[in-house]
Amino acid sequence: MFKYANQQKVYEVGRAKVGGQPGEYPTVLAGSIFYGKHKIVTDTKTGAFDKEVAEKLVRQQEEMSDITGNPIWLQIVADYGEAMGKYITWYADIGKDAFLIDSTVADARVAGAKKADEIGLSDRVIYNSINAAAQAAEIEALQPLKFTSAIVLGFNAMDMSVKGRMEMFTKGGAGQPKGMLTLATEKGITRPLLDVAATPLGSGSGATYRSIFAVKSQLGEPVGGGYHNIPSAWAWLKKFKKQPGKEGAYMPSDIGSNLVAITLGCDFCLYGPIEHSVEVFPAVAMNDIIVAEAAKDLGTVTVDEHPLKKLV
Repeated sequence: MFKYANQQKVYEVGRAKVGGQPGEYPTVLAGSIFYGKHKIVTDTKTGAFDKEVAEKLVRQQEEMSDITGNPIWLQIVADYGEAMGKYITWYADIGKDAFLIDSTVADARVAGAKKADEIGLSDRVIYNSINAAAQAAEIEALQPLKFTSAIVLGFNAMDMSVKGRMEMFTKGGAGQPKGMLTLATEKGITRPLLDVAATPLGSGSGATYRSIFAVKSQLGEPVGGGYHNIPSAWAWLKKFKKQPGKEGAYMPSDIGSNLVAITLGCDFCLYGPIEHSVEVFPAVAMNDIIVAEAAKDLGTVTVDEHPLKKLV
């Protein structure tokens, strides 16, 4: 579709390479597990869960990755440190890919990163996230930990524009005197993954997508996000899909939110519940093929492990 004039950084995170020019590398996909109200979790505090079903979900995502060529991460979600530690220890035994330590609770994130240090998995950690809400205690607790990759969030509650998001990365704002990239660098993050912050329709969703261009053209860093949060927050669709016969209306919007981002050059998608891997991967692979075919005319060389080489 297009090619950036500046150098585009590429990082190896787990078994995935992420970044580069549009069409060069396949989109990295991360499904979430143990998320709020996930039926396989029986105790959110202690982290009790159905290991058999959880492993089947992980294997299904791995299978879809093998089929399409889209690399993967696992997005591990927990609100309690005990649960987060248990989930990470479990995944250490059954998985080989990088994983996101994801929580709305700072203590749970820090506990997860510490557990990864203890069991020697820091090189596979993606801390989610370094953001404007970070408190000094969290940043201080992270300093001695070994992980070097993190989601760096550009959410700016005071300014939802592209300019506001970019300033959050580079200058700070919303109470933070430093840019999020500066905070990440001070922690020792050498593989930052910039999240442009998916905001709802009517509240900056367009700026979410435009920010992909801004990050790639100005900073050259890998960029992505949880775009599925845009339709999931759409009040009209929530009501519409509950009507008899309209139950299937949601998934096309869910998947489509990722495809818009990929067409515009994003490098990774946190696509939501891992149960949707069978539906998500073929659609993303198709989009990757389209982008790679278009980029070929611009001189972009596509890597061998790409849907273009595997599925066409």
